Amino acid sequence: MKKLLLLSVVLLLFAGCSKDETTSSGQADQTEAFVPHFYGAAMLNTPAPATRGVANAMKVWSKPMAANNLTVKFLNGSAGYQEYVKEVAKEWEKAAGVRFHFVGSDKPATVRIGFDYVPGMMSSWSLTGTDHMQVYGQQSEATMHFAQWRRAGDAQKRSDVLRAFGQVLGLELEFRHPMFHPAWITNADGSVNETAIREYWENELANYIAWDELKKIVLDPLEDQAFFIHKTEYYDQWSVMNWPFYEMIARNIPPIEFDEDYITELSENDKSFAQFLYGESFGGTPPDNLFVPLIEFECTGSSTRFSVTTTKNLGVRWDGEVSKEYTAYDLPDYTTSEHTFMINKTFDETKTRKIVIGEVLDYGEAKPDYSYALTRFDFKGANNAGAIDIKPVNHALSYIRIIGGSDFISREFNFTGYEYLKELYLVRIGDSKVILDNCSNLETFATSKGIWKPGESYSEPTDPIDIGDYESVFAWPDYPESLYSLSDTGGLTILNCNKLKQISLENTQLKNFNFGDLLALEYVYLSSFSGYIVGGSDPYGKLLLDAVNTLPAKEAAAKGLIVLRGIAFRLYPSENETGNAIGPITPVRPNPVYDQIPIDRVIYNTINQNLPAKNWNVVWESGFYHPIIYLNSTNHNN
Repeated sequence: MKKLLLLSVVLLLFAGCSKDETTSSGQADQTEAFVPHFYGAAMLNTPAPATRGVANAMKVWSKPMAANNLTVKFLNGSAGYQEYVKEVAKEWEKAAGVRFHFVGSDKPATVRIGFDYVPGMMSSWSLTGTDHMQVYGQQSEATMHFAQWRRAGDAQKRSDVLRAFGQVLGLELEFRHPMFHPAWITNADGSVNETAIREYWENELANYIAWDELKKIVLDPLEDQAFFIHKTEYYDQWSVMNWPFYEMIARNIPPIEFDEDYITELSENDKSFAQFLYGESFGGTPPDNLFVPLIEFECTGSSTRFSVTTTKNLGVRWDGEVSKEYTAYDLPDYTTSEHTFMINKTFDETKTRKIVIGEVLDYGEAKPDYSYALTRFDFKGANNAGAIDIKPVNHALSYIRIIGGSDFISREFNFTGYEYLKELYLVRIGDSKVILDNCSNLETFATSKGIWKPGESYSEPTDPIDIGDYESVFAWPDYPESLYSLSDTGGLTILNCNKLKQISLENTQLKNFNFGDLLALEYVYLSSFSGYIVGGSDPYGKLLLDAVNTLPAKEAAAKGLIVLRGIAFRLYPSENETGNAIGPITPVRPNPVYDQIPIDRVIYNTINQNLPAKNWNVVWESGFYHPIIYLNSTNHNN
């Protein structure tokens, strides 16, 4: 172990030198660094320990430590350099069950990175594995060093980062493999030219250590003892753990002169050996103690679509704990308050999967009882979604919209005690049951995608007054929702929602609803086929009369407004592939459209008298049509 620990002594000696601040954050090096986005690489499913790399077993981390507690910070360096290192280090996270937690420079960290931190030092290096813990107390000293990056191309930088983080995981430089026979500097008789090697390394290390000891570090292989070493059967010349000796390259490979000569990807042996040491990759997903589930739902389709607005970093687990597939949604640097992520996900396999949206905590942050991260959730692709669970832990989620479809399975939506919810839109949800109870700040509930109001004259539906923020602005709808929401099968219950101002029941199959307890109500929008709340019963309009009679009286200075619209099926010609109508003799398809409201004359007059008496203005058909008024009618369609 003496020769293995000696390298730590050498590096600590350099780390004690004064800093070079020429690459500190904000300097010009940020524009010289290209920070690409790297994608995952395939991992072997059946690792075979006997055919992989070289690592000192005494310096390999325990699996729990590698999974949860490898902290990293930067001692200097531009934002561009730092982001580049973070991105490239993820390649090891993709290969094995390790996580690198990057923390602020004011926090203690196991791995400490410096850029040109040691004046005159030309090499990039890192301590190996658990050697980092021996110097944990020296938080101002680097344990990983990147040198001369201003003069380096992206390939050299990437190679440096991959190799350095390999050393952090306890992997040794590949040329120290017991089966490696150096051929990079030889004499005429084939023997190693130790003089040339010595000159190279003494120049690199500035005579800080005697060659007799240095030779043991940079040249002699590890002791071939299974207790101390994990190694492959053969030396891997394609491993990123090969050290670039410039013109002194192993196995007579030509001198490194161009970027393409650097090894910039993990070899298959690198990946499988790391997996042998640390297990399968976590796929980027944070540990449970740093992940707060906010919304869960099942998805049975091949894709899903939603948007989230947040003030904190979020992550999505695409199949709960079953799959390692995960996407991080980190707030952009320019964000000062909140940010909206538009998320469209397509899956390779159609199956039922559990999707979890959660807040991602910083390393060391205690798991909170409540989350203030999520402010809006717009689930536009909920057609194939099931078991939608919006957690009560959300204490800033004020806007929820869920849009179902023809495959949406009716369920119970129970929003009891959601005191931070202000706007709720449940669209195309069929016979679902909806309970709103003790939602003390709820102002809007709708089964339409937004809230619309006609113009002040109540006869200009093309010029509506929109309620809501800019994302809720829609043209006045020419067509109703194609699928209904709510019926007496499931029902709608609203209790103790004392701030509820607006209700829109679009294409509903409810036959009755009592508005009496909604004293703050200002606006009601109702649309249905004739058999339901708008125009239904015998005589026509009896259901509507019963419902509007429950509207609470308004003060004279704050009149309410109710908009009533009928719906009917209209037959449209089938279309060919070009979108042109095939002709009147072809089969036709029914489509719901807004239509006249059938209503008994007495009921029509009663509504027009009763509502103004309560300070409610009524708009029939929003100016499109006049109701069909029947004299002493009998509804033969119910």
